[in-house]
Amino acid sequence: MKLSSLLKTITPVSSYGTGPDAGQFSLSPDPEISSVHYRAQDVKPGGLFVAIKGFSADGHDFIDDALARGALAIITQKPVRKKSIVIEVENTRNALAKISDRFYSNPSKKLYLIGITGTNGKTTTAFLIENLLSEAGIKVGVIGTLTYRYSGKTFQNPMTTPESSDLQKILAEMLKSGITHVVMEVTSHAIDLERICNCRFNLLVFTNLTQDHLDYHGDMKSYWSCKKRLFTQIPDHGSSNHGVSAVINHNNEKGKELIKLLEANIGKPSVLSAGFSNGSSIWARDITHDLTGISGKVITPAGAFEFKSPLVGKYNLENILCATGVGIVLNLSLDSIKTGIQAVCAVPGRLESIPNDMNRFIYVDYAHTPDALENVLSALKFSATGKIICVFGCGGNRDKTKRPLMGQTAAGHCDLTVITSDNPRSEPPMEIIEQIVQGTNKTISKAYTPADLSTGFREKGYVVEPDRKKAIQLAINASRSGDIVLIAGKGNETYQIIGNRTISFDDRIEAKAALSKLKRQGSKGNSYDHFQPGIRNPEPHVRPPDWTTAEILEATRGDLLSGDLKHSFSGVSIDSRNISVDELFVAIKGDTHDGHNFIDDVIKGEVSGLLIDRANTHMLPGKESIKNGMVCITVSNTIRALGDLAAFHRKRSNVSVVSITGSNGKTSTRKMTAGVVSKRFSTLSTSGNLNNHIGLPLTLLNLNPSHRWAVVELGMNSPGEIQRLAQICSPDIGVITNIGPAHLEGLGSLDAIMKAKGELLEEIKPDGTAALNADDPRLLQLADNTSRNVLFFGRSKNARISARSVKEIGAGLSFTLVLPEDSITVELKTPAAFMISNALAAAAVGYVLGLTAGEIKDGLEDFKPVKGRMNILKTGKGITIIDDTYNANPDSMKAAINTLRSLKGNHAGILVTGDMLELGDHAESMHRNIGRIAAGSDIAKLYVTGQFSETVASGALDEDMNPRDIFTGTKEDILERIKDRLDPGDWVLVKGSRGMAMETIVQGLLEWAND
Repeated sequence: MKLSSLLKTITPVSSYGTGPDAGQFSLSPDPEISSVHYRAQDVKPGGLFVAIKGFSADGHDFIDDALARGALAIITQKPVRKKSIVIEVENTRNALAKISDRFYSNPSKKLYLIGITGTNGKTTTAFLIENLLSEAGIKVGVIGTLTYRYSGKTFQNPMTTPESSDLQKILAEMLKSGITHVVMEVTSHAIDLERICNCRFNLLVFTNLTQDHLDYHGDMKSYWSCKKRLFTQIPDHGSSNHGVSAVINHNNEKGKELIKLLEANIGKPSVLSAGFSNGSSIWARDITHDLTGISGKVITPAGAFEFKSPLVGKYNLENILCATGVGIVLNLSLDSIKTGIQAVCAVPGRLESIPNDMNRFIYVDYAHTPDALENVLSALKFSATGKIICVFGCGGNRDKTKRPLMGQTAAGHCDLTVITSDNPRSEPPMEIIEQIVQGTNKTISKAYTPADLSTGFREKGYVVEPDRKKAIQLAINASRSGDIVLIAGKGNETYQIIGNRTISFDDRIEAKAALSKLKRQGSKGNSYDHFQPGIRNPEPHVRPPDWTTAEILEATRGDLLSGDLKHSFSGVSIDSRNISVDELFVAIKGDTHDGHNFIDDVIKGEVSGLLIDRANTHMLPGKESIKNGMVCITVSNTIRALGDLAAFHRKRSNVSVVSITGSNGKTSTRKMTAGVVSKRFSTLSTSGNLNNHIGLPLTLLNLNPSHRWAVVELGMNSPGEIQRLAQICSPDIGVITNIGPAHLEGLGSLDAIMKAKGELLEEIKPDGTAALNADDPRLLQLADNTSRNVLFFGRSKNARISARSVKEIGAGLSFTLVLPEDSITVELKTPAAFMISNALAAAAVGYVLGLTAGEIKDGLEDFKPVKGRMNILKTGKGITIIDDTYNANPDSMKAAINTLRSLKGNHAGILVTGDMLELGDHAESMHRNIGRIAAGSDIAKLYVTGQFSETVASGALDEDMNPRDIFTGTKEDILERIKDRLDPGDWVLVKGSRGMAMETIVQGLLEWAND
């Protein structure tokens, strides 16, 4: 393009020619300009160089460089004499914008240009608008923070709104590629520095105004005045749009002011307001929001639609409403708007979640102003169940007044504030941090050192760590299961500016690295049962107290082979694969592995302490291995020592304990009881099936100072085991669900089982309570022989906790829970009538603890059946499977068959059963009896596998069951045979002892029936 054509867009102050004295000006010949530049290092031969004064350098100082690189002409804003064409103008930034617009053939005139401005929310709003335009089939480009993108391509962007010549070039490229609509983030710098001069905006969006950039604007009045210029002084705004020209957030005070200003200047129909009240043009109602997102209903002039967005926080609802406004202005369908909004699952660097399997909620966010940090932390706090930890800093050479405000904001919302560096630029990082701390100290005074946080924290406070990488590691290491860690300030930036260096740095990458390192060391998260919403859980950030070597020796009566009596451990572990370096490794000899075989691995992993059998000291790699302060303790039996540690810890924790045992229903009763107790008290509960001499200690070792109660399950298969477990946990309340023929192989008779279960009663504290099933004659017998207080539950007349009016409701049960002074209706999410007995046991515990009938009801109704315990599974082929594969004994098998008979109604009922193990000499007779019970229970077909399959079949034949309806074989045989004999409406019960792994049949049936 000819230079003369470009100069028509500007008004020169003076011009200088190319003659010998550089005083004569002439455009003959008129140079052909092949490119436009504002950085001398980018100039190409035939280019035009526009010298602009920057913040750190002045382009006028590099004119000679530009000429040396082949510039044909120079634009300046001060007198310069060179042997070249020099055009002096009043403002080179303005000239650069106008010349660039002409050079690239006025691209914004041919595009629908949407500008978004505001302190916060620009990027998220741009993403939302981009998605709803794309959903409507519109080809859209976006120019925003860090990147610009179009036609499936993404390019790095050095600043949110590019310099004018770069901006016009980008617009031209978008136009050439077929883009029709462009969404542009417009910063106050871009407005003031003329970067958007000659951009013809069709529609403008205002998100909000809060404190930022005062280092540049000086004060909020000047900052606001600059933002308003986009709407009031930018030429050609709305020139190609004769309808609405602005969408404005009505929730923001400056937004309300801007609405009034524009309505007065350009007319009310030109402004669309968006907010939370029905006074706005676009508003929302029925809103719910938590860490999973926002849902509700959006009301617009074109109609209403319901939506569910994964974006978190009510501030994001404002962004959604503004984006909706753009869709309405462009006459997009409500379906396109809704789908576009719901398609935005995450915005890079905007509350961006860092996935992990350690139950931490890690987020990276761009929040770098007091208001943005307030919004993000408020959103997280609204839904937080654990502690909130925030890592942030403030940028150097930027607004200093916001630093203490951000410190105060973080301290007000967070349990731990980690103050670090952002982009310090040329400022000393500690000077910036000290200014942040001034605000932090207004809210909290507790100052930690990084070393203080090596084992977590309990008291609200702050810590200073100038190294951002270390600060992120520190925050994640200090977190516990359920905690939230917010890493704020930089979002999806991939660099950090320190001094005059720009280094590669990404908060997201550092967070992932810290999580990976924490996982390798072993997560410090507690292994609590995760109850359903509404149940009060223990505070997940509080960790068990540390152990000293002296305490371990006291608890175990062991001998110190090496190490310091004052050495401290954060916990106890028996798993060499997932142990933290600051935990004590206890070498347990289990059924399949001996922990002593992994001593060498533990030592190489730099774990600081071992507890081993005296008889196995020869397995230590050598004396060298226990040098450098490693603690090594020897005991006569490490399994017993583990129990002794748990007993010691239970006593020092000062909690109360409910212990539950019985032949059937232990796990379901334990889960129900934990649900009830947790309605009022912080509660620890047995996880999974950790109910034996190893599992119980591991559970109790998780007790922390926040716990008030522990609900634990006690299992056994031989005499003396319940006594030992009860001695470890020292129960305040003991529950026995029933006495039945389980573990006969190890105990021999029902009387022996009664005696073994009864061992619990004598270990209950003298002033404690035994909750016993009044429907079990053997438990009545035990009650007569105990000195403990007894509370009966059941359906019998002497039960103080009982049930009446039991009825089926869908796939569940309803009954009236009768307490000594009250009654209330309870609905259980299980069809199994025998579960009512478990519920009554849990209710008895709640009653002893003084819970209200409503609290007991809520706890019981939160219960969901344990996997493999009466799970009702509907299938695509219309067949219903009852998965009761967790375990089996004669009583539970009979109860399950009765449940099948009740549920199947007029449909066919099929029983698929495996062996009941550990019945000893009684196995033959009891399996035969199950066959008889099945045949007498209206069972259509019987499939049996295992050692006693023929015995069960014989029992069924004894009761005249048709031989053609009985099949024995392997599990694979059963799966192959049963598929051809099932019809829609059939009910299939699958049950067997744990060792039979009958769940494989359930899985096979599900795969076939849902295919």
